[in-house]
Amino acid sequence: MAKKDYKLKIFCDFDGTVAKNDVWVSAIGKFVKDKEAFDKLSDDFCSLTLNAKDCNWMSLELVEDFTLEQFDRYLDEEDIDPHFKDFVEYVRSEEDEVFIVSGGLDYYIDYVLKKEGLDVKYFGTQLTTTPIEGTDYIKPGVEFPYADENCEKCEISKRNILINNTNDLYDEVSVFVGDGISDYCVVHYADIVFAKKRLASYCWKNNITYFEFDDFSDVKKKLERLKMENKIKHRQFAKTNRKDVLLGG
Repeated sequence: MAKKDYKLKIFCDFDGTVAKNDVWVSAIGKFVKDKEAFDKLSDDFCSLTLNAKDCNWMSLELVEDFTLEQFDRYLDEEDIDPHFKDFVEYVRSEEDEVFIVSGGLDYYIDYVLKKEGLDVKYFGTQLTTTPIEGTDYIKPGVEFPYADENCEKCEISKRNILINNTNDLYDEVSVFVGDGISDYCVVHYADIVFAKKRLASYCWKNNITYFEFDDFSDVKKKLERLKMENKIKHRQFAKTNRKDVLLGG
């Protein structure tokens, strides 16, 4: 293997990628009694007739009898990809970096990571809580600290996070790992893409080069092979897209 002259910056989606489930649906959904309305929001989001911000707000409006204590109990039932810990250790042993970028709530990302003994920097949406007078319950809400001011649809700009944390001039190469609709934008800007489920279909339909994976052991093996074959490099199309964003194009 040639001497390493680059650094990988690896950005991973959380729900359905690092976490086995979509935690928003599986944990928050347990507080929703109107399952039909909740499912319709999910269907509308998946069909792209409802944007992510509105889906988040409207989903939380359906939540009833919410407490953090009960939320924690539901989060205790959530599992992560069994190979993710090993993947994080591998990335750090190579002196590369790994981040989590998610439209999910910071509270549950932080809780699940700590439960699994993982210390990984993450970017997510922010859970807000307001006490409901006369009850022991709280009203959950959401804020979007990492949204793009010019985009009213996305709850988090994974594109901006990837660009702001990857320096092309220092030979940093970006890798994105994801599975869903919230990842459609960022794959146009990542040098190396690992995709499954809806994201794999999107990449295929839009002629975006990607590697399909089932779990993080697949991602690790493929990165090892790419390194052995000296094929870690910038993707010109993605690099041009990143430059256009930085130049305000």
